[in-house]
Amino acid sequence: MTARTLLGKIRWKRGRTGAQKPQIAELLRPVRFPYGPFQFETEIAAGAAYEVFATTNLRNWSIIFSGAAEGQFTFVDSEASKFSYRFYRLKAEGNFSRNVVGYVTLSLPPGFSMIAKPLDGFDNTVGSVFKGVPDDAGFSKFKVQEHRLGENKVEHARWSNPTETLTPGEGALFFSPGSDYRAVNFVGNLSPEGFSIPIPAGFSIRSSPVPQPGQLDTDLGFPIDDGDEVHLFDRDRQTYVVHHYGATGWLPNAPIVGVGESFWIAKKTARNWVREFSLPQEQEQQPS
Repeated sequence: MTARTLLGKIRWKRGRTGAQKPQIAELLRPVRFPYGPFQFETEIAAGAAYEVFATTNLRNWSIIFSGAAEGQFTFVDSEASKFSYRFYRLKAEGNFSRNVVGYVTLSLPPGFSMIAKPLDGFDNTVGSVFKGVPDDAGFSKFKVQEHRLGENKVEHARWSNPTETLTPGEGALFFSPGSDYRAVNFVGNLSPEGFSIPIPAGFSIRSSPVPQPGQLDTDLGFPIDDGDEVHLFDRDRQTYVVHHYGATGWLPNAPIVGVGESFWIAKKTARNWVREFSLPQEQEQQPS
C-alpha cells in the first residue's frame, strides 16, 4: 500500500471492544484556479456527515458548507475570489481534518517585491510555484554564509535554477518585469504546531510561517532586541522603509508585516524565533 493510498481517507478500525473508530480525513490536492475558485479533494466514509470550515484570520472559523459524503469527493469554494487569502478544514463525525489547506494570492506591482510563501506546498520549487512568468522575471534569496543575494532568472521561458525552493519562514526578492500588476498564487498546507526559526546575527531575510498579518514583535512574536533594524520594502514606491528598535521602542514606528510578505532583519545577536500556535477546537460561527 502506498503513502498516497493512505492519505485523505477515513478508515474504520475495530478496537478491542469491537467498536468502529474513524480515522481523520486529509485534505489533498489544493488548487487555486486563475478565475478565482479554490478546490481540494478528500475522502470520508460514505454517508458520514461533514462540515467545511473557512477562515481568513485562523481564529474565527465559519461553516461554509455541510452535507453527507459519498466517499471520495471534491469541494469547490466559488466564493474564494472575494478573498486574497483563505484557509479551510473539514469536520466529519466530530473530528477535524488532520491538516488545514488554503491559498495566499499576492498582487505584485512592476519591479521588486519582498515575498514569502507561508504555506507548505507539495512542490515548493521556483519552477513549480512561479509557472508562466515572463522572461526577465527574477527571484533572489539571501545567502547568509556568503553574504550576498543569489540570482535566478527566467530566460527563454525557463528559470535558470528551477529546483530552488521557497519554504515557510524564508523570504526572497521577486522582480516582475513589464508594466502590469501580476497575481501570484501560493497554495498548500498550514502547520498548526508552532515553529522555531533561527535568526542569525547580521542580515538575513525572514518571514512568518503563520499566514497572519500584524506587528512583527507583539503580534507575530518575533524576538526583537535593542539595536535591531527591520527593513520593509514599499512595493508601490520601490524603496525600503527602515524600522529601528532602541531603548524608547520603535522609530519611526513599529513594522507591520502582511501575509505573504518577507523582510530584512539586521540582528545584533542571534536568536530563535519561537512561536506556539494552535487552532481552536471549538466550532465558532463568526465571520471568516
